[in-house]
Formats: sequence, C-alpha cells, structure tokens
Amino acid sequence: MRCFCSELIMKKVIFHDSYLLSGIMCFDGCGKSIQSSLHDCIETCIQEKLLPADAQLTIDAEPQGLGIHNYIITIQSKTLDFKPSPDFTQQLSNKIKEHIYFELVTEEQALPSTTTHWRNLLINLLAIGIISCLAAFMSPSLFLTLGLTSFSFITTAFTARRYLLDFFRRLFNNESLFNMNTTISLGWFLSLAHSLFHAITMPVFSSASMVFMNWIMPVVLIACINGMDEIKRLLVEKAKQHHLKNLHTLFPQMASHYQCYELAAEHQQRLAHQVSFLIDQAQIKDKAQHAKAVYAKRFTTISQLLSQQPVIKENKNTLTTGMLIQIEPDQCFPVDGIIIEGNTLVDSSLINGEPLQNKRLGQPVPAGAVNLGKKVTIYALKSSYDSTVNTLLLRANRAKTIQTTTEKRTVFWALYTGLILLSLISAVATPALLGIATLPLLLQNVIGILFAICPCTIALAHQLPFLLNHYHLDSKGIHLRDENLQQKEYPIHTYVFDKTGTLTTNTSVVASSTIPKSSSLWQRIYLLEKAYGKEHPIAKALMNYCKPKKNTNILFEAVQQPEPDPQNRGLSALVQGQKLHLGNASYLKDAGIAIPETTPIDDLSCVHVAENGQYQGVIYVQHQLRQGIREALQQLKKENKKLIMLTGDHVNAALALNEELGVVFEEQDIYAEQKPQDKEAVLERLMNSHQNPAGFCFVGDGLNDAPCCRIVSEKGGLSCSMEADNKSTFFTDISLNGSLQYLFHHNALNQKLKQSLLQNQGVMIYSILSSLLFTLSFSITGLAIPPLIPMAIMLATTSIVLFNAYRTPLSIDNLLDKKSTWPIRFFASNHSIHFVLAATLLLTASLITATFISGTLTLPISAFHLGPLMAISSLCTLSAIGLLGAVGTALALHAWNRVNNNSSEEIPPMTKEKPSLSKPNPAPSCQSYSPLFTPYKKILPPPAEEPLLPLPACSPLDN
Repeated sequence: MRCFCSELIMKKVIFHDSYLLSGIMCFDGCGKSIQSSLHDCIETCIQEKLLPADAQLTIDAEPQGLGIHNYIITIQSKTLDFKPSPDFTQQLSNKIKEHIYFELVTEEQALPSTTTHWRNLLINLLAIGIISCLAAFMSPSLFLTLGLTSFSFITTAFTARRYLLDFFRRLFNNESLFNMNTTISLGWFLSLAHSLFHAITMPVFSSASMVFMNWIMPVVLIACINGMDEIKRLLVEKAKQHHLKNLHTLFPQMASHYQCYELAAEHQQRLAHQVSFLIDQAQIKDKAQHAKAVYAKRFTTISQLLSQQPVIKENKNTLTTGMLIQIEPDQCFPVDGIIIEGNTLVDSSLINGEPLQNKRLGQPVPAGAVNLGKKVTIYALKSSYDSTVNTLLLRANRAKTIQTTTEKRTVFWALYTGLILLSLISAVATPALLGIATLPLLLQNVIGILFAICPCTIALAHQLPFLLNHYHLDSKGIHLRDENLQQKEYPIHTYVFDKTGTLTTNTSVVASSTIPKSSSLWQRIYLLEKAYGKEHPIAKALMNYCKPKKNTNILFEAVQQPEPDPQNRGLSALVQGQKLHLGNASYLKDAGIAIPETTPIDDLSCVHVAENGQYQGVIYVQHQLRQGIREALQQLKKENKKLIMLTGDHVNAALALNEELGVVFEEQDIYAEQKPQDKEAVLERLMNSHQNPAGFCFVGDGLNDAPCCRIVSEKGGLSCSMEADNKSTFFTDISLNGSLQYLFHHNALNQKLKQSLLQNQGVMIYSILSSLLFTLSFSITGLAIPPLIPMAIMLATTSIVLFNAYRTPLSIDNLLDKKSTWPIRFFASNHSIHFVLAATLLLTASLITATFISGTLTLPISAFHLGPLMAISSLCTLSAIGLLGAVGTALALHAWNRVNNNSSEEIPPMTKEKPSLSKPNPAPSCQSYSPLFTPYKKILPPPAEEPLLPLPACSPLDN
C-alpha cells in the first residue's frame, strides 16, 4: 500500500477567536442558526477576497456561565501564499459580529463582580471609633466641628464612591436614576446637608446626641450598606461552585488537545467509504459467515492504513467530521464516533445513564463518555459543535431570568413621596399660617424632616431581608439559582422524580453472602470489580466488602477478556485464569449456568456468582434510600400531590422501589426504561397536557436530567437537584441539601419575605407620619422641631428595619429545623415585630402628648400626679419600656442558647458500625437501583449463624 505522507499539506490556522453569546435556547434552532450564519459569513469573506478560497471554518461552543456560551471560531487554510492584510483580524472579527444575531457580551459582563467591601467596612468602623474618641476627649470648638464634619463625609464619600460615581454617571448621561445607587447617593447628600446646617447654626456643640446624629450616624448607615454588599459578595463566592465556568466543570476528563491522524485527501475519501460500509454492516444483526469475514477484513485494512500515517496534536475545538482521533485511557470522548481500532470499556452515565459498556470495533461511542479501558481510535461522525455533549448543553444552559418588581412597589413610592411632600409643605405652611414663621425655624423643620427620611434605610429595607434569606439558605446547603426565586411562589401540583441518585443514594453495602468467607473467590471478585466496576454503586459495595486488609501486590493484569453484558445485567472476565460471572439470575442463565431453586426474600438485591460455569453462591447487596425520602413522599401523597417517577432503569427495579416507598407512585405514573431524550419528551408531553404547566416540579441529579430541568423552568415550573455536587446543579433553579424538606416551605418562606418587605415599607411610612405629627405639634406650640426628634425617628426606623431583617434567618430555622427554641419561634412569628412597633407607637404618643401639654420636649415616666393626660403619657412610656424589655429578654435568651449549643457540640465519631441483617440501617432500600442487577424476591437468606461475613483474607497468589 502506498504512503501518501508526501502529498500532505499541513493546514494553517489563519484566524482564531472566541465570542460570548447570550440568549441561546436550543441546538436545533438557535445553534444551527448561528452555524449557518457563520458559514454564510465565511463564504462572503471568500468572495470579497478577505479569505483564501479553501478557507475552512470550524465552530465549537462551551458553556461559560448561566445562559452564556463561549463560541470558539477557527479558520484554517492550506494556501501557502496567503498574506493577510494588516487589519485582517479586526476586519474578519467585525464581519463575524455582523452575522451573529444574538447578544454579544463581554467577559466583564459574563463574570460576577468580586469586589470586596470589607475594607470599606473596616474604614467605616475605624472612622466611628476616631470620631467618638475625638468628640469625647477634645474640647468643643469650631475647629473640631469643621474637622469632624469634613472627616465624616470624606470617609463616607470614599467608602460609598461606587454609588456616588454611578449616580453622577447616570445623571450626566441622562440614564434612568430609578435604582438603589440613587437612593444611597441621595441619603449621603441629605446627611451632608443636615450636618452642614447644624455646623453653621451651632458651630460649637458637644452633646452626645448631636455628635451621633451629625457625624457618627452617616458613617453607620454607609457601614450598613457596605456590610450588605459584602454579604452579596459572599453569596457570589459561594455560588461560583454551582456556576458553569467552562466545559471542564462538567467533564474534567475532557482534554484540551487530542492526537489525530493526518490523512491525505485520497486516503480520507477511501476511509470515509470504508467507514460508511462498516456502519451499514453494523445495522445487520445476523451476518453470514462470509459477511463477518469481509467486515473483519475492512478493519484490518483500516488498521494497516493508520500504521503508515503521521499523528499530530489537534485542539479539541477544531475536531470535525471525518477525523481520526486517538482516545487515551481516562480521557473523555470529545466527539461522537465509531471505534475503528481497539476495544475498550466506556462510562457514559453522564450522557445516557449507562455507567459501564463494552465497546468493540464498529460500535458507536457518544461524546462525553469516559474511556475506562485501553487506547482506541475513533472515526468522528460529528464535529465537536454537533456532538451529543454540545447539543445537550445548548438545550440545557438557559439564561438567567430577570424579573422587575417596579410595578409592585409603585404604590409604596407614590405614597411615600406624597407623604414627604406633605411633611415638607406642613413644615413651612403651619408656622406661616400661625404667624410664627422665621427662617431658622423653617430651615430646622425642613432639615429635620429630610434627615428623618434616611434613603439609606430604604435601601436596607428593600434588600437586606432577601440577602439574609439567600445567605442563610446557602449556609444550610440550599442554593438558589438567582434572587428572583425568593419572590416567586410555585403552586406545585405535580412532582416528577428521577430514581437513581435522587430517591436513592448511590451507595450500597454487602449485607451477607452464601460464599464461604475464607474462599479465594472473593479476591477474584475484588480484582474484577476493581479493574472494570469503576464507579458503579454495586461494584463499590463489593470492593469495599472484600478489599484486602493489608497492602499486597495484587496483579490487576490478571483480569483479561472482560465482557460486560449488553443489557447491563452483569459482567464476566477471565480472572487469574478462572472464568468468572457476576450478575443477576437471568444473566447467568443466559450464559448456560444453572441456578438452584430458591425461596424469595424481600429487601435485598442479589448478585449471583459463578466460576468456570459452576454456580458458587449469592451476595446480598443492600441499597440505601435517601434519608427521609419515604416520609417526604408520603407527606406529598397526603397533600394530594401527583407523584411521577421518570427513570432509565428497568421497570421491575422501579416497581420494587415503589413498593419499598409504600406505593406512593401510581403504576401508570411510573415511566421506566426512558433514555434522556425520552425523559425530555415524556415530561414535555405531560406539561403540555396540563392546564397549569407552571405547577410542575422536577427533581434530578445527573447531567442527563439537565434538559428536563430546562423544560420545567422555561414553562414556569421549578427544577431542583438533590445535592450541590450533582451535575444537574448547573441547570436547576434550586440545589437542595439532600432532603425535600425545603420544598414544603419554599412558598411559606417567600410569603414571609414579602411580608417582611411590606412591614419595612410600613415602618418607612410610619416614620414619615411621625415626622409630620411632630412637626405639626411643635409648630402649634410655636417651637422648631428639636434635632433630637428626627435623630430618634431615623435611629428607630433603621433599628426596626435591621431587627426585621434579623428575623429572616430565624424564620428559616423555625421552618426547617425539627427542634427550635421558643425565642426562635417568637422572633419568627409576627408577635416580635408587633411588640417593637407597638412600643414605638406608645413612645411617640407619649412624647407628643407630653410636649403638647408642657410646651417643651418631654418624655414622662412617672408623671401621674400632673393630670390625666400626663398620667396617660407616663403609662404609654412604661408600657413601651415593658414591650421592649420583653423583646430584649427574648434576644438575650436566644443569644445564650446559641452560645450553649456551640460550646456543647461534640466531635463526631470517626468510625461507623458495619450494617448487618440483624440490625439493618434505617429505612434501607434493598432493591436494585441500577439496570445492572434485577431484584429477585423469595431467595433463601444466608445461614443465621453468619449474619455478616468479615473481610476475607485475599491471597494474591491463590488461584
């Protein structure tokens, strides 16, 4: 056979760039549209002589974030004399951008902000300390007043510079000012105006109230804002592990480069013809003997052809149809292809749920599968862009939803703004109508009202409860995809569950066996599962059970000729010269191995073992249900929720699991033996047939569940992954902490948040009404409103808002924790906030009443002898002190309980008890949760005197 190596002309990369695109929803529509547009772009560039005539476009895409895909575009050419123009790259990049009709985003937009705010917070705290010390130890003077005023506002301007700069940028560019940056900036300006007013009217003052109001309070508020932003940053940092960064996040075994054969054009055509023939032959199940010989000869021809060709390293992004790619052990298959050289074992569980498959010559392998065996060569049937992996990711990686709540808050802003204007008008009109208006009095009234508004507290009132709710859930292992999930309630009527890894854990244990504990057969079982069982739950159970106690020189090369069952019922191989079969009863029977008649037994799965065609015994494997799953499903059943099981496992395994769960799934609602694309179609059909598709909730764990998660979320439902380390976490709305408990309380917690927001808005309106009442009462008495009043109103408003936000995590603890103390229950209820609001209302009534009677600012405590009104005022004051004392006592008890709980925590034991048949694990799942082994009931248990076998002493030389 001739070698065409001399005819090879190496392709040269003439353009390589990447673009971040947002808004892609699927592969068949959006993905192919982009692909077609880019090919049209290259054709146009060739016609315009910007590219050589043989320019070849290669496209690849990788997830870069939520709803963002990184498109890698490479153009290659074999034209040796091509000389690009000086601005070639810029021209071509502009052409490509013109042909991309989706939103282009920058790297800065794709990545969340990681700016730290603790430095600003530290500066604020230091400033508070410096101001307090200087005001306490220095004599009052004009110099001190000007110095502390300047220091306070230079400090706050520096630590709030981000908000101020954004406010001025929007102001000068005529952009919308309706955001929290504007609110915080206005708060800073009002505080500055208030302090300047008092510095001018009272250049020398030393009272603690004036020091706090003019210099310390503005810093405190900015410190609260910086603290809130630091919580945001911590949430972003914690959420990074649940965000897609690149393809390596999902497929760590995916290499960046692969070894490929470089073929001449003639060889490429011959190879394509050979592969086409082999694919056609592979569809024929019963080949004649002559046809089998021809089939094998074609592979021999291909092998001879490859032995004469050079191997080069190709970037994963440039792999395309027709390329010959070498896949090393433990590497991920980058494209869909067929094996044309070598045999191996692959794990494609991330793609189709099948953890162990034997792949021979001529058999297809999907992209995303992991090579568990030897090095093989595949012929690429698809490009990297058209691969199974990319198709799935383009369908699953949807964009982050954005919800606006402007309309819901319009009533509040209209009412709040109207009350501010009314208060300002009253502050000027009332003294004018009474004939006592003077400029100092009017200025003091207006400045006092503006100071009491406190826009920074408005920002805290609207954002802090949601931030603390998000942060506290995150600390409990419950991760929300974005903050909008805290504002939406889901009227769930149907729950759809994946089975393996969701309803069950992926862990199993060997409970017992009829194989003698001293048998060297255990060693061969260990060798076989160690070499080819890999991550299968049952394989792990067998390996953990018969793992040698001491490190010995076990010869894994002793395992030869592995043959996994095509139906995933078991595995056979030649181990230390002995033919070993492991699997379920039907697998061994099909292999011609006689299995003795047995009596059924519930709650255990059986792994039958045969050696050299002779039955040796059975291993009883105990699978574990996820903790609390049975009770959670039964509770959903009692609430008349529809429960659906959607699984790729055998129908017998699904029915057996349903029996163990207490028959919570109706038989017609169990969809078994469903491939990933079948799951997607079934779920979409179910949702389309229901009048309220937004009432569906899907819970899964694997990457193959990602399309189902996307469908549910797009139709307004709720998608969840069971744990944070599940692959489906990157595509779901909520990542649970291994329990369904949160789903029972999601709507209740969101209602609590809405209630907290309304309460905060009520507090803000109440503060303006208080300012208005104080202004009117003092104006009637002919007095200007004292500076202490607006300070007290602002301080009380901020304190109540912070207290209400503090109640948010306690509400979560009260609902999710089984045992909660009475202080937690008290703060989680509305009684606590009602106590505080009632106390402030009583204090306000007492202060206004006493001031109106006495003509001076007065807060009576025991003035019962000065008349009925003063007695009522005193009673109000004492009642307010009693209510606040009750709240303070509850706070102290809660703090004491937390200290005691933290100090009494013990280090968990390092060892766990081994399970046994006599003492089974709580709520064990003893059916088969994998298509590898089918459960069989009524099998005789092992002898009673041997409830659990100890680890066998394996000898590596015992054959």
